[in-house]
Amino acid sequence: MPTVVIDPVTRIEGHLRVEMDVENGSVRSAKNTAALYRGFENIVLHRDPRDCPPILSAVCGVCHSDHHIAGVRTLENAAGITQYVNSYANEKTSLPPNAVLSRNIIGAADWTYSHAAHILALAGPDYHLYGLLEALSQSLVVNSYADLMRVVVIPAQAYANQIITLWGGKAPHSRSSVPGGNPVRPTPEVIAQTSARISNFRTILDIAAPVIWNYFTSNAVQLAALGPGSGGFVSMGNFPDPTTSGGTDSMPLFVKRGAIFPSGTAPVPFDPALITEDTSHSWYNQPSPEAVIGEQTPVPDMTNAQAYSWAKSPRFNGQVCESGPLAREYVSGVYPALGKVINSIVSSVPGLPLNPKGSVFDRMVARALELVILNGSNNTTKNLQVLGQDLNLSLVDVLDALGVPQQGLMQHWLDAMDVGAPAYVSSYQNPDQAEGIGLWEAPRGSLFHWVRIKDQKVDDYQVIAPTTWNVSPSGPLEGALVGTPIGSAGTDDDLRQAAYVIRSFDLCLACTVHVVDARGNDRYLKMG
Repeated sequence: MPTVVIDPVTRIEGHLRVEMDVENGSVRSAKNTAALYRGFENIVLHRDPRDCPPILSAVCGVCHSDHHIAGVRTLENAAGITQYVNSYANEKTSLPPNAVLSRNIIGAADWTYSHAAHILALAGPDYHLYGLLEALSQSLVVNSYADLMRVVVIPAQAYANQIITLWGGKAPHSRSSVPGGNPVRPTPEVIAQTSARISNFRTILDIAAPVIWNYFTSNAVQLAALGPGSGGFVSMGNFPDPTTSGGTDSMPLFVKRGAIFPSGTAPVPFDPALITEDTSHSWYNQPSPEAVIGEQTPVPDMTNAQAYSWAKSPRFNGQVCESGPLAREYVSGVYPALGKVINSIVSSVPGLPLNPKGSVFDRMVARALELVILNGSNNTTKNLQVLGQDLNLSLVDVLDALGVPQQGLMQHWLDAMDVGAPAYVSSYQNPDQAEGIGLWEAPRGSLFHWVRIKDQKVDDYQVIAPTTWNVSPSGPLEGALVGTPIGSAGTDDDLRQAAYVIRSFDLCLACTVHVVDARGNDRYLKMG
């Protein structure tokens, strides 16, 4: 049985090795190795808890703001400032509404540039850029891939990072969110500057999004058959809304918390006590499986002959769960709601996701949908198709069908701010002894932080990053690769469909620390 090794996988964040055993032209089994060690939990031990958010924002150079916010929320939960109520479905906080809304905007801006970079620069070349060059050239000066980067990708990152800077002080690695809120008070000037950048990106998105949607739906039959997951999905929830009748005492979440198990499609309630991590195939010395709440700080150990990855194996109630835009939109009901609208127009589309276990098609389309939901649309041209058939729908029609404001969630949150009112309260103090969790969603999926504080110092800390769920041994990516066709013609197309599957997860293994010497040789350090 021939073995195909891709090492490293390019156009992802961080270093990943994929090994596939091929039989009769398709993948029979796969192993993916996360070749990077993350030691941040060790770094924050015995520090002042307030050191954790800025240090942990360096876990990743892409979702830096999300790790920072998750770290802050972890401390606020430990101090009783933010509480999870109604079986984790809602949140209660003593923070001002402006603090909640400004964090939502920072998180949404981070999602925006990360999604745009993945769809266009990381995965886009696999799909020959979806015909975007031709479509964009009708309205913009775009004649080459370099033009696409200059006119679309780099501006998306610039606009998003400028928004993060307006509310977070700087980007990457913003610092203004602290336990107690966000010291940036909303002013007419800050709101106007933010709105202008959202509007600028929306103009680009209104041209690009229909082209991307129509490309994927025209290839849906092929792409929906590639990369089926386990059928398990998890979402930590995101974007609490302090503007409803419950105010900050009972904030619903736009992105719901919960999980979907392989045996069904209905979400089950979220319970962090059900999250475990297995290390039987990972380079760590610790009990396995072990509940992540109370889990020992990572102890690297490369003596286990069965181990092949630095990634642990998170599980929810013992189930393999995929994390990412598809997972959270599935759990939240957003993606299935769009499927019902499409099914009512084109009956041959049973609904969304096209594959209930997930697929390349569903992951990519869900990611693009989030861009439109966050940034809104002014496009009323009914140019959306599915399977080559006209839907008679525009981007604005899609937002209306989903109950999302036409201007998008970011502008909606800006409009809801109390201009001039504070976004920060000085009530936070390090508790003497406490535990807290921070639940948040990063661009690539579910983000979980947990802290134990003892004598006002960090006694233990755990982070589960989104890609840990997806590249875990015996996890979603390994399963999704099984059955993928592998060619033998000796051309780039031999591995194209494997590339579709791998990159559909938008992996980020940069949430790690890796050490090499000047000659490129690996070095392993004992932490602590």
